[in-house]
Amino acid sequence: MSRDDVRNRLVAAGERLAAAGLVHESEGNLSLRLDASTCLVTPAGSNLGRLDPQELIEVAVDASEIPARATSEVHLHLELYRRRPDVWAVVHAHPPRLLRLDAAGGLPRSRIIEDHGRMLGKIVFAAYFVEGSPALAGAAADALERANACVLCGHGAVTVGSSLMQAYVRMLDLERAASLTPVRS
Repeated sequence: MSRDDVRNRLVAAGERLAAAGLVHESEGNLSLRLDASTCLVTPAGSNLGRLDPQELIEVAVDASEIPARATSEVHLHLELYRRRPDVWAVVHAHPPRLLRLDAAGGLPRSRIIEDHGRMLGKIVFAAYFVEGSPALAGAAADALERANACVLCGHGAVTVGSSLMQAYVRMLDLERAASLTPVRS
């Protein structure tokens, strides 16, 4: 797959996330591995529904210096790629039903959806840390060592996959599971 194809896939995934209402304005970010040592990330403050393929940023997975224009959550993406060689795509979104459930102190139940959680799998939780911080990246990566979907306390969710489509579908499934999980009052 060419670099242009990869860029266009990220743009399309951003459009789908926005159309599904899982991100608004400058919320969320995406990345996709180009190879074992490099990934492509969305720029800081970008509107995922209106990405420009030429503005996506290549970053070395083991980068010591981060490009200034890279998403504020670049540490999260890089830490996941470092720890999980099986992960080739990362989706970070702010699904509204999931945020409501999180605010009420609940976690979605993956077994509640039609595939009984096979695609989504175990849903894990990462404690609150400042957005974009290495501490948040570490907490999420710790939580996702044996899972593919993580609720970030007070900050949305992150899903991973061996492809961008798999990570995207997991985010859709996570929001659907949240919508079917009763909120405790």
